Amino acid sequence: MFKQRVITALLLAPLALLAVFYLPLAGFAVFISAAFLLAAWEWSGFCGLAKKSLRAIYVGITAIIFLLLYILLPAQLTQPLTTQLLLHSLLLIGVIWWLIAIALVLSFPRSKTIWAAKDWLKALMGWFTLIPAWAAVLYIRHTGYAESEFTGAWLICALLGLVWAADIGGYIIGKPFGKHKLLPRVSPGKTVEGMLGGLGFVALLVTLVAVQRGWPEQTWLWYLAALTLTILSVFGDLSESMFKRVAGVKDSGAFLPGHGGILDRIDSLTATAPLFALIIALLSGLY
Repeated sequence: MFKQRVITALLLAPLALLAVFYLPLAGFAVFISAAFLLAAWEWSGFCGLAKKSLRAIYVGITAIIFLLLYILLPAQLTQPLTTQLLLHSLLLIGVIWWLIAIALVLSFPRSKTIWAAKDWLKALMGWFTLIPAWAAVLYIRHTGYAESEFTGAWLICALLGLVWAADIGGYIIGKPFGKHKLLPRVSPGKTVEGMLGGLGFVALLVTLVAVQRGWPEQTWLWYLAALTLTILSVFGDLSESMFKRVAGVKDSGAFLPGHGGILDRIDSLTATAPLFALIIALLSGLY
């Protein structure tokens, strides 16, 4: 399993980076939409949709939403965010949804009485998870594109680096030293020590960047934002674990050998992307 996991990562990581840096904006939109539609297919499995035809309908509706939003969004993406009602609303909806998701995770299993038996509500939760994150990633990629076509790509790498640092720190510290379960009813493998390890690795990453940049005046904001996003990334993972537990599955899918499904790889990204996009807009003076 570990060998398969490594091989898959070595094959996919370069392809993903090439797509982020070198695809034109329209091509990148197609690439990221395809990934999120695969995630929608997996989410449909959480909704009690046993028939492939019903799951395909869920994915098809998601694709139509993406297409309609893409038609409405591109011309606005370089304007101040507060003048872009649709995009601004999507990002705020994403942040609000994740505050709700955190409450559901913290109160699990009591919270499942609200949603576990309602397939339509789980489908709606999937759209609240995927659509704002999709819009956020597109917005981030467009950031500063007129000045440099790589600015948004580096920002996406920064977000991915933060998420990966949290995951790596959580594994390195949590695996040998994890003694206290974080939320065992949601995810038995998550520990308090692992979460603290993730926070520590992210703080170290921010420190290295700050040193390289000569400790800018906004460094304290970087720490605040990074640690907040790290906690969100943990709840992104926990939220998906909650839905998988209710659905009775170990992995969201099998698209990625050794890694499970697409959702298993982007759960932290879906949680952090909307807030990250808002922070980028604020720090770049485009809020």
